[in-house]
Amino acid sequence: VLLITGFALRYPESWWALGLARMGMDEGLRGNIHRAAGVILILTSLYHAYYILATRRGRRELAAFLPDRRDWKDLIQNLRYHTFRSREKVEFGRYDYSQKAEYWALVWGTALMALTGLVLWFPTVVVRVLPGIVIPASQTIHFYEAVLAGLVILVWHFFFVVFHPEEYPMSWTWLTGKMTRKSAQTHHGRWYREVLQAEAEPTEEPGD
Repeated sequence: VLLITGFALRYPESWWALGLARMGMDEGLRGNIHRAAGVILILTSLYHAYYILATRRGRRELAAFLPDRRDWKDLIQNLRYHTFRSREKVEFGRYDYSQKAEYWALVWGTALMALTGLVLWFPTVVVRVLPGIVIPASQTIHFYEAVLAGLVILVWHFFFVVFHPEEYPMSWTWLTGKMTRKSAQTHHGRWYREVLQAEAEPTEEPGD
């Protein structure tokens, strides 16, 4: 929603923006939709920040997303495997290096878009405390970050969750929060073994 309405505001004379206008989505309405979607994105991000910092499971997920030295080794080994210089397929942990990179790019991009979007939404308030050059700088950053985000979604994200031969027609994990045992074993073998080992370990009763 943000991409469509945002680029329509940037290119109001484009054929697809004019098409939206003919359907009743004039520039004023597109602007309101864009701002409303931006508010929803910010609120969702704030909830996510609360979840990963203030809940036990969230902190566990955050720890799993933190980059470590193993990611570099996995990247090199994966490149060797896909260039036929090694027959050993990489066994990833709970999240592989590409998923970690996409997550932190999303965090950085969302923060940048939210900040510059608020500057563009309330320019008269901003110029009271910051130099006027902040407004055109925010316009440039907001636009090119939107271009980058759109390309990441269309080229990177859609490939790995939709068009990848092992995922097509779609990975359902984003809806169910679950993956099949086969998928976990194939894509996250190291994590899969850790989970099985944890399940196999006997739990101590209180007082033991």
